[in-house]
Amino acid sequence: MRQALLDIPVEEWAAAADISIADLERCAAMIAAAKAMVVRVELGIQQGINSTLNSYLEKLLIMLSGNFGRKGTNQLHSWLQPLWGNSPNQTFAPTGDAIIGGLLPPNIFPEAVLKDHPDRLRCAWIDSSNPANTAANTEAVERALRSLDLCVVVDVAMTETARLAHYVLPASSQFEKTEFTLFNFEFPTNYFHVRAGVLPPLAGTLPEPQIYTRLAIALGLLPGDNVLAPLREAARRSRAEFAIAFRAFIAENPGAVAALVLYHTLGQTLPDGTAAAAPLWGAALACAKRSPQAVRRAIGASDEVADHQLGDLLFDTIVATRQGTAVTRHDYDEVWSLISHSDRKVRLVVPQMLDWLARLDPRAAGAPKEFPFMLAAGGRRMFNANQIFRDPAWRREDPDGAMLINSSDLNALGAKDGDWIAVESAVGRLVVRCKVDDAMRNGQLALPHGYGQAYPTSDGERLINGPRINLLTESGNRDPIAGTTYHKNVAVRLALVSAQEAAVYQSQSERIHMRAAG
Repeated sequence: MRQALLDIPVEEWAAAADISIADLERCAAMIAAAKAMVVRVELGIQQGINSTLNSYLEKLLIMLSGNFGRKGTNQLHSWLQPLWGNSPNQTFAPTGDAIIGGLLPPNIFPEAVLKDHPDRLRCAWIDSSNPANTAANTEAVERALRSLDLCVVVDVAMTETARLAHYVLPASSQFEKTEFTLFNFEFPTNYFHVRAGVLPPLAGTLPEPQIYTRLAIALGLLPGDNVLAPLREAARRSRAEFAIAFRAFIAENPGAVAALVLYHTLGQTLPDGTAAAAPLWGAALACAKRSPQAVRRAIGASDEVADHQLGDLLFDTIVATRQGTAVTRHDYDEVWSLISHSDRKVRLVVPQMLDWLARLDPRAAGAPKEFPFMLAAGGRRMFNANQIFRDPAWRREDPDGAMLINSSDLNALGAKDGDWIAVESAVGRLVVRCKVDDAMRNGQLALPHGYGQAYPTSDGERLINGPRINLLTESGNRDPIAGTTYHKNVAVRLALVSAQEAAVYQSQSERIHMRAAG
């Protein structure tokens, strides 16, 4: 590992990144001198060029500087419900991409549908997602969606994807159903929050468990209510009795969907209408088995609570506590027990990553001549969130999702702050409003995510609110391992637009935001 790092031409990379050696040395000295340091990463490097390698080097920075497993440093964490695990070296045959943690990258979707392969995707069930706007290469995604034999969308809004589906099943919003916090990554105390609905569902909508219940009954994957009634009665009488009955039932009915069985049996005994939390019962039992002492500390379980009772107590605490509750509380030396290797050691050397590192060439780090600007497509700003918040009235600032650009680059183009400008990539073109921001480096541009949705004007016409940034991204410009598209490194060029085209975009902006103001 030492030799691989010594072989890096640091001075050449500093010049390519426009960062002085003095600043790099100062940063390294600060890390070495600090009693503790946390490395916090986000989409900037995770969706930037060399994405998987970036994530590996970030872990090396943590481990080689000794900032792991101590107070104030990076940690592992326990799970209530694990979201992923190790991958058994599987590949998706139509595209050859690795299946990582049971998942495929959304950006290969067009290829997975359109490629001439016997196992290509022919049907898609899309729940709470809008790939027509959020996956790379919008034009190709739309073409793939139109090519499917069957496309079903479950969502709270008539999204761009929903408008291309054969069937749309309207779901209740997050205020009208039970939900829980998905990312519970805290250390040493880990929290979980089951949120009960606070409003009745809108007419014509259903919470997802009800949508999937109807589907499962139609497919014969959920027995009728008369068959489930004995299980429900067992749940009302005793959790221990229910556990025995449930395991026997699943053994006798291997085709039944266990989560929905729990929803319609154990779920009916839960407080505040939180039946949708019933599938967490198994997760609570597993968590208590994996980390019994951490669970005991978190929920204050006395020594009188036997180990086999601990999971049920954790589950009851989770579903009964409206403000959320601690589920595990660790001591710092326990972080090493969360490493899955039998010797509890971290494997620093990953040959594939070191080979990748050695192949990097700082001379190839710049933008290509034909597309001299590098666009970060999808940045967070004060008033952009996600594809749920579609009403332009949410955009209290930056209503058009303006492109940030350095003043010298804008002057060289012959444009001024607030003008409409064309942004062109290898696969698409957008016309966007520009905004001067001298925090941007020369040659660097930024557009926000969460825009690009069609929304009705006051007269009922649907207009696009802000940039559909993935018209510019190309799904082949992606990480060679994880398949993550390089959304933060999109090579583009800029061009002035005619006065006539600018007037069209200005008129559309005014019409859609007048409706929002009204």
